[in-house]
Amino acid sequence: MSRRKNKKNENITIKHIAKASGFSFSTVGRVFRNDPAVSVRAKKIILKTAKELNYYPNSMAKGLRSKKSKIIGVILNDLTNPLYYETIEEIENKTREFGYTLILSDSKYNIDIEKDNISTMFSRNVDGLIFSPVNTESANIDMIIDNGINAVFIDAHPTSKEINYVYVNHQKASYRATEYLIKNGHRKILLLNGPSILSSSKAFLDGYKEALTKYNIEFNDKLLHLTNISIEESCKEFINIYKEKFDILKFSAAICISDLIAIGIYKAQKRLKIKIPKDLSVIGYDNIFISEFLNPPLSTVHAPKKTVGKKAVEIILSRINEETDNYCRIELEPKMLVRKSISKIN
Repeated sequence: MSRRKNKKNENITIKHIAKASGFSFSTVGRVFRNDPAVSVRAKKIILKTAKELNYYPNSMAKGLRSKKSKIIGVILNDLTNPLYYETIEEIENKTREFGYTLILSDSKYNIDIEKDNISTMFSRNVDGLIFSPVNTESANIDMIIDNGINAVFIDAHPTSKEINYVYVNHQKASYRATEYLIKNGHRKILLLNGPSILSSSKAFLDGYKEALTKYNIEFNDKLLHLTNISIEESCKEFINIYKEKFDILKFSAAICISDLIAIGIYKAQKRLKIKIPKDLSVIGYDNIFISEFLNPPLSTVHAPKKTVGKKAVEIILSRINEETDNYCRIELEPKMLVRKSISKIN
């Protein structure tokens, strides 16, 4: 026991306390938030175990109060992306019904900014956190889990078992887009993917490869290009690709991880003097509101954004109100929407 007492507590988390004491992760978290609903017996055993392991809540955990703040934090990757408009609107409408206030933060696809945002949420004593992570293997995920914060992850599903998530399957989305193009005669398909740090980019690439493999088409890494999720940057990237590589690659279609990137191609077509879909078929992802009003209307894979917001709020409120200790994991199906930006070739 003395060796334990001399051990620094830096590597001990409430996950260890839960395992050693025999109580659930959420019960241990409530003890360190001084929740009066926890039984005296449970509190005594958990605090005794924590002392034996030389564990003391860090400064962030100490800032948590048993009294509810009626604040829910929301951290997203890009608040300027129309993808999130419907999700945020749904979250705000649902939380307002129950008297909650939202704090919004933008991580800008940056791990360090994301970490600062999480720290800010802790310091504001949020009752819960709805969080779209930059990367599902980041230490920022552990930061949330280890501090016992009520959290729901959206737009991704981290590998930890101690999480709640509402996730639209990005791999299925790209698989369906790729398969649709293949069935319409396209075999050389450009993939405009997001930055490699994003977990969603990896899933999107996996779906693309899966479809190619099913239809016996060899993956060509020269048809894979990464770009920031931005209309201007994807426009510049596509112009460079088309001018430098089209004569070699002869791609007939492009799949984009975001409708914003697809809109970048629409903008580039004017400068390149090509036409969609006569010269190039294009498929986006997300189904943002403007996609159906483009000329031609953009074919895209629909992500049920309102459902993501609704389910995330339901989960976070059930955790805040301690209606369940079980972790809730919801996977939503993307849906292919065929409009006018795809041509059938022989």
